[in-house]
Amino acid sequence: MKTTHALNFFLVGLSMCFSPACWPGYFVGPENGGNASELWLLTMGATQMVMGAWTMGLNLVPRLLHYLSHWEPVLLDFTLPDVGWVPPDSFYAGLNEQDDISVALSLQQQLRLGHA
Repeated sequence: MKTTHALNFFLVGLSMCFSPACWPGYFVGPENGGNASELWLLTMGATQMVMGAWTMGLNLVPRLLHYLSHWEPVLLDFTLPDVGWVPPDSFYAGLNEQDDISVALSLQQQLRLGHA
């Protein structure tokens, strides 16, 4: 059963469940209160709604999970902005190790060139 068929199945069941409440004049039973047509519509409507909802769930949940796994809500842009000012070399004077100084100076040069 396709998803559209399951949706139609669900909607028919929904209309079957609510038709006795919307048009009670068509479902008047004998005086003792037993009305087989109303009971049949309620039972079959509930059954069709459950089957339609179950089939729609079987068809739509994998599609929804696949869509959500490939969905990226925020487009991330990792480009560096153009920085007009870079700290001078004296800014890095407090670094102790030679490796830290070389990394800091190379990052400074990369910022000047606009590369990350």
